[in-house]
Amino acid sequence: MKKLLVTFLLVLTPLFVQAQSAQDELIHVDVKDMRLTVEGYGQANYNVTNTGGEETNKLELSRFMLMLRAQVTPELMLFVMPDLASKTSEKFLHEYWGIYNFNPYLYVKVGQYKTPFSIENEKSPTDMGNIYFHDGVGYMAGIFGDPTYGNLAGRDLGVTIGGSAFPAKDGHKQLGYSVSVFNGSGMNKTENNTQKDYVLRLNYYPIKNLMISTSAYLGTGHALVDDPYGKFSAGSNFSRNRFSVGFEAKLAPLYLRSEYLRGWNAGTPSQCAYAEAWFHVFKKQNIDLILDYEYFDKNIHLNDDANNYMAGVQWWFHKKCRISSLFQFKDPKYGEITRRWVTQLQLRF
Repeated sequence: MKKLLVTFLLVLTPLFVQAQSAQDELIHVDVKDMRLTVEGYGQANYNVTNTGGEETNKLELSRFMLMLRAQVTPELMLFVMPDLASKTSEKFLHEYWGIYNFNPYLYVKVGQYKTPFSIENEKSPTDMGNIYFHDGVGYMAGIFGDPTYGNLAGRDLGVTIGGSAFPAKDGHKQLGYSVSVFNGSGMNKTENNTQKDYVLRLNYYPIKNLMISTSAYLGTGHALVDDPYGKFSAGSNFSRNRFSVGFEAKLAPLYLRSEYLRGWNAGTPSQCAYAEAWFHVFKKQNIDLILDYEYFDKNIHLNDDANNYMAGVQWWFHKKCRISSLFQFKDPKYGEITRRWVTQLQLRF
């Protein structure tokens, strides 16, 4: 599969380069009435971690994503996204979906993609100021951190019906909405129980650059391992419900995003709250100061909480390309303190 895709891209590359428009940053080629577009990005990290006095360091290519789009008609678009840096075949193909826009008020999306739960889960890693997703979001959205559910990059196979409504005077839509049905088993996995998972989302835009968002996830997980809190065993099904509320503000020179998430695995409650801020301190040099705080309690009954403090800078040296450097101090109630310094190079086209 990987060799076939790489060969395909090498053959098409000259066509894409020749078809690139000076007015359009995206590489594309037009075939009759259909437009094919290719995008991509790579991220390499240098990570130095000290936990309880034990230090490790590593340099790694964390991801190399290709995004291929086919605008078949003005209403129909197809999308596929593989990760060429994936170390496991089951995570190689991240997304494949199609979307049909009937009108601004109604669209249907079918395939494998990010579940529309929480603001952060739907964001691209290229837009993450803290480099990694927050621990609480990773745990509740099925990205990483929950061994009973699996590390499934927050993606699943399903169907979404949604749209936007109530245009404001400046043209932006004030309300976005969607209802989704998913297998609940995660990306590149066959259905592992008879239940389906449901995701509801509402986004309200009082002004163009401010979004207030809420979402709910109602589902059933199939345990891969025994629950660490003794509520269920490996191979059994368990209720997996969450909700979130938060906002995102793009008010240059300031960017803010904050959320509160609450979840239950078979009745065991967890919660997370985070706030991330970017300060565009040097406009000419395109340098941002990043400040971030997260509180995550994996089991509220046990006060199994941790405070996570982060601070760093990022330099956008060319459009969507950047160098980020971030220091993290994680202080759990149980366990050792972790100090981490991460530097990331991001190249995107």
